[in-house]
Amino acid sequence: MSRILVPGSRAAWWFLGVSFAALLVVATFASGGPPTDEERIQSLAEEYACPTCKGQSVAESNAAVAVTIREFIRGEVVAGASDTEIRDDLVRAYGGEVLLTPPSEGIGVLVWMLPVVVLAGGGLIVGSAVFASRRPAAIVTADDQRLVDELRRGR
Repeated sequence: MSRILVPGSRAAWWFLGVSFAALLVVATFASGGPPTDEERIQSLAEEYACPTCKGQSVAESNAAVAVTIREFIRGEVVAGASDTEIRDDLVRAYGGEVLLTPPSEGIGVLVWMLPVVVLAGGGLIVGSAVFASRRPAAIVTADDQRLVDELRRGR
């Protein structure tokens, strides 16, 4: 068995870092090209909540208002409207509650930033605890050594 990737070793940390970076690169660039109109319509329908249903997206719901919103999205996509224009029109018509994903401005920033801050803080706490556990406990002074030697001799 190879001892190259011993847990906690430098090689193990490098392997973990390179693996994570490779995963990010693949996830970022493996999109498969621009979405078709149908893919875009489906994606947009999954971003909006049905105003009359509890916890369902427009894509999942069969309520009349959800069908109306899906038809609106389809018409706007075919007409060449941007995702932002469609979002703004839906928020204007149905209010901010139509958004399944909170906005990334104003108070909505807390929803996005709080988990990152908590994870980073937890990582710092764990990292400092690991670092502290690897530090030598204390430096032995000459007086300490003399006392230990006296106790060993049975003073």
